[in-house]
Amino acid sequence: MARPLWLIDLDNTLYDASWRVMGEINRRMTAFMADRLRLSEQQASHLRERYWRRYGATLLGLMRHHEINPYEFLYQTHPHHDLHHFVPASRGARYRVSRLAGERWLLTNASRRYALKLLQLLGLKRCFDRVIAIEDMKISGRFRPKPSMLLMRRLLRQSGRPAGRIRLIDDHDENLQAAHRLGMRTARVLASKTVRMQARDSGRPLAARRPSYVRLQVHCLRSLIRAQHFR
Repeated sequence: MARPLWLIDLDNTLYDASWRVMGEINRRMTAFMADRLRLSEQQASHLRERYWRRYGATLLGLMRHHEINPYEFLYQTHPHHDLHHFVPASRGARYRVSRLAGERWLLTNASRRYALKLLQLLGLKRCFDRVIAIEDMKISGRFRPKPSMLLMRRLLRQSGRPAGRIRLIDDHDENLQAAHRLGMRTARVLASKTVRMQARDSGRPLAARRPSYVRLQVHCLRSLIRAQHFR
C-alpha cells in the first residue's frame, strides 16, 4: 500500500500567520491596488477582500479584470528580505512536521519565493518532499490556485495514489470542500493562536462545529500529530 501523502497549507496552518504577516500582506496588497487602480484605501481593501472571496486569490481578480502582471504583484506584496520581522518563533515545528508519517507536499497560494523563505525561517525546508506555490498552479496557461478542482485533480493524478491515501491539511473551508469532493481525507486547522486569543479577549471564544467535509478538526500541529491516523 502506498504511503499516505500530506498536502499541507502554509499560512495559519504550519504557523501563526495572523500574528503579523497576514496583516502585512493585506496592507501591501491594499496599497498596491490603491496605487495601480487609483482607488482610495477603503475601496482597495474592499475590492481585495471581494476578489479573494470570489476567486480564492486576490491575484486572480486583478488578472481577470485589470490585467495586472502576476509576478510583479506577488513580488510587491509578499515580504522577503524583512520577513523575519513578521513571523513568530516556532519552537519544535520541524520535529512536529517530521512526525507526520508519509510523503509531505507544501501546497500554498502564496508565492514560491515567500514560501521557501518562510520554510527556511521556520526550520522546515527539509521537511517537505515538494513545494507547490501559486506559480506552479498554472493549467493550460491559466492560474488555478486552491480551491480549483482542476488543480486538485492534477495533484491526485501526480500523486499516483487513490484519493483516500491523500490528506489535505488547511484552514480554509473552500479548499477542504474541494478535496473532500474527490474523496481525500481532510483536516481543518480551526484557528491560529492569535485568532483564538482575540476571540477570547472579545468575550466570544471560538466554538465551531465540524462540518461533514472535515474529517478531523484541530487547533494546532501538535493535535494533528496525535490524531494523524484519522480516517
